[in-house]
Amino acid sequence: MTQPAKNNPVVLGSVFVLVVAFVLGIGQLSRPRLVTGHPLAGSRPAPSPSTTEPSTPVRPRAVYRLADHPFLVTPASLPQVTCHLPVFGLSDQQLAAYYAAGVECLDNAWGPLLTSANLPFEKPTLDASPELKDGPCGAAPESDHAVAYYCGRNRTIYMPTARLRDNGGGDAPATHLATLSHEYGHHVQALSGLLRAADLKITDAGEKTPAGLEMSRRLELQANCFAGMFLTSVSGKGSIPASLARQAQEDFKYAIEEKPENNAHGSAANQAQWATTGFKSNSTAACNTFAAPAAQVA
Repeated sequence: MTQPAKNNPVVLGSVFVLVVAFVLGIGQLSRPRLVTGHPLAGSRPAPSPSTTEPSTPVRPRAVYRLADHPFLVTPASLPQVTCHLPVFGLSDQQLAAYYAAGVECLDNAWGPLLTSANLPFEKPTLDASPELKDGPCGAAPESDHAVAYYCGRNRTIYMPTARLRDNGGGDAPATHLATLSHEYGHHVQALSGLLRAADLKITDAGEKTPAGLEMSRRLELQANCFAGMFLTSVSGKGSIPASLARQAQEDFKYAIEEKPENNAHGSAANQAQWATTGFKSNSTAACNTFAAPAAQVA
């Protein structure tokens, strides 16, 4: 999200590919943000069928389905959560502390909801190094291709402080908060099984085929919707005043249009609409991008 002069934030994107790809890095306030591709689900095998007695509670486990995923069919809302974020600052240390506190608040919001849906929950790892480095999802993308991303192989959110300060959110805390909330949305997809189920569809279709790109857009737009859910759940609580939450939600409308052959994130209008849907509804069922008409994920 933005940089030196306060221009409008723009979501670009680029998720570096390793079989499939990294994930959205919401760009900046003054420069466009680049993001292409989709988050890598990783190679964790599906759990073997349960052999427990019917009377024994079934342990939480991911469900590898999409439009009919129980998390999306049965409406569930995030509780109101109070975030305790430090004063926003632009040094590497200040940004890292801001992201760490943000992840803790996101854990507090999403953890109980996933648990109540009998889905597994584990806290993501946060990498807030100044620059991106190579990892299990492949070589780190160049700074003009991504400013932040989520890797499903190691359940890690990468929020490189230097990139986000200089080529991302700049001095606008709302843009940093929107980026972090979006990336955490991919973590929710990974835990629930949605990410892997979609990734298999993308791999089968081919990442750059019309079907593969559409599935990638459904993933990305749902992460926007999940971000909106979180932002409304913390609005006006603790260190996130209603004005900051609203600014973060509105940040998604500054998306750069990708060419049709690379459209993995959706139009600016659709990116904004799904973030708004999550913000207004605070409902997982409302974030069912996999059941949405093609025009709503174009």
